[in-house]
Amino acid sequence: MARLGILAGVLLCVDTAMALMGSYEKAVWLFLPMMIGIPIMFLGVVGLNPHRRRVALTAMACVGVLGCVLGAVDLAAVFMDWRSSGAFNLHNARIVGLMVLICMVVSVAYQYRGLLRRFGRMRGQSPN
Repeated sequence: MARLGILAGVLLCVDTAMALMGSYEKAVWLFLPMMIGIPIMFLGVVGLNPHRRRVALTAMACVGVLGCVLGAVDLAAVFMDWRSSGAFNLHNARIVGLMVLICMVVSVAYQYRGLLRRFGRMRGQSPN
């Protein structure tokens, strides 16, 4: 799970690089994937330490949920602009959609890991 966090953080930083290279206008929303990706990557590195794993991975999942919420709000704003004016920035929608997808994978993987651990303990298996 910690390695997934490191990979997700790097992918979010690459997503920001794609956003900056593909857009002439530099806006704050272009940096949103990096603002979410750096804490996820940092918490993934901290999660490699067995003594800090639980807290780091929980915080990483919370940052992932925050990224999903912020991205969903931004996508809603893009689609509301599309409905009102008929124009829409497809580049913005792709960048934010990719961010939401990556953050969702981090959050769902954390929940899936928790379910596996919980049901493994109920059956008497080891939590690994």
